[in-house]
Amino acid sequence: LLQAVPSTVERTTHGIDRTLNSTLRTTDSVLRDAVGRPRGFNNAIETIGGIEVVRGEVLAVAPSANDLAAARGLGFTLVRQENFGPLGLTAAVLRAPDGMNTEAALAALKKADTAGHYDYNHIYDPSGSDALPLPAAAAASGATGAASVGMIDAGIDRTHPSFKHARIESKCFAADKPGPATAHGTAVASLLVGEEGSFRGVLRHNGLYAGGGYCGQPSGGSAEDIVRALAWLAQNRIAVANISLSGPPNILLAAATAAFVRGGHVLVAAVGNDGPAAPEKYPAAYPGVVGVTSVDGAEDIQIDANRGPDVAFAARGVEVRAATLHGGYANVTGTSFAAPLVTARFALLVPAPDSAAAARAWQTLEHAALDLGVPGRDPVFGYGYLRAPGAAAISAHASSGEERAGAPVRQAGGENTGTARFR
Repeated sequence: LLQAVPSTVERTTHGIDRTLNSTLRTTDSVLRDAVGRPRGFNNAIETIGGIEVVRGEVLAVAPSANDLAAARGLGFTLVRQENFGPLGLTAAVLRAPDGMNTEAALAALKKADTAGHYDYNHIYDPSGSDALPLPAAAAASGATGAASVGMIDAGIDRTHPSFKHARIESKCFAADKPGPATAHGTAVASLLVGEEGSFRGVLRHNGLYAGGGYCGQPSGGSAEDIVRALAWLAQNRIAVANISLSGPPNILLAAATAAFVRGGHVLVAAVGNDGPAAPEKYPAAYPGVVGVTSVDGAEDIQIDANRGPDVAFAARGVEVRAATLHGGYANVTGTSFAAPLVTARFALLVPAPDSAAAARAWQTLEHAALDLGVPGRDPVFGYGYLRAPGAAAISAHASSGEERAGAPVRQAGGENTGTARFR
């Protein structure tokens, strides 16, 4: 009996550890949203006219000494000044005086200093939506390569088996330390560079520079955080970057996006999932940005995908298989998950920042796209549907194969699967 006691205690302890770890993971996912921000008690963000902004902050773009003096005269505090060197931009973050709300603060600055350039520090959210009730599809065919691509998103679960051999360089821009792994960031990264068994990301042999725009911070995903990440990608000469985030127009983000594109880089952005009548979302709607919408396996438009002149291409984004937290996989839906496929197509054509190469890539893919809507570019499908690299030669109307709805999913390594839902 005494000899049996230690092994019994050890088994019981291991069982308690597993239960505790599972409980902690579940609790953390309940307390945080899909990109790692605290749920329910986030006082760092406020909503103005239906748009989320960082509470009490105003951005001053390329502020002059006179601009800063005017702000101080109104009682504003200079929180920080930033130099986004690779993009040729500077900005300052101003804190509103006590008792002044954010809306009033912006209005006061614009009225007192008409020559200045001021805006909210807007918040940007992931462009994933609820999964639709369609049959699961296998992961897309991938392409080989050596150049690195960029990604601006939330934290990645680097312990996931699909990243075992991935070359990922990551940096956090909303905090000084890495934030939690997130469902959204993990899914997008896996679609780009993940690989395990039958699961293959579209650029699985390429490196990935992953800029974290959330980092577990209550105000993560701000325009300032995204611009920091863009500057980092430009500094590292990353030619093509994926951003599966969307939000309102912002003067700092607009200037940064223009500088990024002008430098010969390609920015691929999800157009959002707020429905056909929703206004354009940014950065997808900025000039030169590749706006991506989502279709299902039958090449029908995702029901809640945004529409408009910002849509450049469509790709499979409904019920696609992607990595999720804690080693599993899930079927995910959203323009977020269509964007990586288009990112891959551009990455194979633009290995280094080059404006001429980027222009040629646009032209090449415009001709390669399958026109699904009215002839020419339209607000639903853009120029048309692009398949993943390696699948481009598959017939648009093939009756079988992994591009079609209803294709069987072969699971890798007996992993857990499910359906992920994002907003």
